[in-house]
Amino acid sequence: MIKYGFLIFGCFLTLVYAERSVFGAGDLNSPAPYGLTPAEKVIIKNKQILSKNQKKINKVDSSLKELYERIDGLESVSTGDSQKVHKAILSLNKLKTEFKNFQADISLEMEKKDAKIQNLENKIALLTSNIEQNNKNITLLQTSLEKATAIINTINESFVTRKDFKNLLTEIDKTNKKTYRTKSKSISNSSSKKYTKSKKLLIQDARKLFKKSYFTKALPILEYLIKTNYRPAECNYYVGEIKYYRKKYSDALYFYKTSMMLYDRAKYLPRLLLHSAIAFEKTKDYAQAKNFYSTLIEVYPDSSEAKKASKKIKKLK
Repeated sequence: MIKYGFLIFGCFLTLVYAERSVFGAGDLNSPAPYGLTPAEKVIIKNKQILSKNQKKINKVDSSLKELYERIDGLESVSTGDSQKVHKAILSLNKLKTEFKNFQADISLEMEKKDAKIQNLENKIALLTSNIEQNNKNITLLQTSLEKATAIINTINESFVTRKDFKNLLTEIDKTNKKTYRTKSKSISNSSSKKYTKSKKLLIQDARKLFKKSYFTKALPILEYLIKTNYRPAECNYYVGEIKYYRKKYSDALYFYKTSMMLYDRAKYLPRLLLHSAIAFEKTKDYAQAKNFYSTLIEVYPDSSEAKKASKKIKKLK
């Protein structure tokens, strides 16, 4: 029985195989080919490999196409961005140029301002120096004024009056019986002379006569000018000098005092002080002589009169 069963199954398989061979054996295009020869099997295998590769190629082509599309998009964007970047670079370069120009302008303005500031500082320094010098000059002037005031006060306090002049004159020159009042009257009478020249020319004549020691001719002109109140300080000084050189020291002191009271800044003041001190010494008023010598040395230390006063005051000591 078993043998018959196998025989029947074998016949069935033969029939089935024969059926398939009849309808599709060796069909290379069949999805499931059978009955293939070894060569056909190789062809089928190669076709399968080629199919797989084609799929891969198609997939790669699709990916490449997509990539190309992206690249095209990026190139388009890049082109737009490049233009923007180019514009941005141009704008940046323009800003850099403007900034450099601005820096140059600022530097130039700063240099101008520095120059102006330096100029202003120099002017301030010069002004400060001038102010300091002026302050020094003012201080010196104040000192001189104070000393001059002290001299005037000393003169006012120490110069003898006209009445005292009579007593001094009596002690110095006992043979001279005329009083200072009488002399003043004679001077007043002599000054009544009329002059045709102008006062300006008269003072010039008086100066020339005095320098030549023509005291007799100079004196009436000076007295006339004193009486008419023309340059009284200078005229009193010259009259005092004439009295001094004539050794009429008391008279000289009176005119010196008047000159000093009228104008205490005259250029002849050192000589006036020196001769006043000598006049006091000659009238034996040594205390006042010493006082005037000291004042002269202190107020006019660089004058030639101060040098003479220094020698004379040593003798008094």
